[in-house]
Amino acid sequence: MTIRLIAASARGLLGGWLLALAVPLLSDAVTISEWSASGLRDQARSGLAIVEILGAALFAFEPLITIGFALLLAALAFAAALHIHFGKAPWHLLFYALISTLLLYLTKHSRRIDPAS
Repeated sequence: MTIRLIAASARGLLGGWLLALAVPLLSDAVTISEWSASGLRDQARSGLAIVEILGAALFAFEPLITIGFALLLAALAFAAALHIHFGKAPWHLLFYALISTLLLYLTKHSRRIDPAS
């Protein structure tokens, strides 16, 4: 039960953090102008934001964690590819992916330990 609570809390915190990072892709004028200046279309920017927001939101809820995890990894992989294309190191994205993987593992592992819930 303790592992489930810790994993759920950590998933909620990570999801909230990722939501806070993704929202500027939709609404921040500086972010939008940076994307435009780099030659990327609005569809890529808004698509990335929507997938990341949806993934982060679903990842926080245990019944939908696998779907949220898949969406998060897709968004992080796309963002990492963009970072690498523009010559930046996406270490922070790798960190988010590793933390998400660990939280998914802890959630799935705690289900096997406590099958009653």
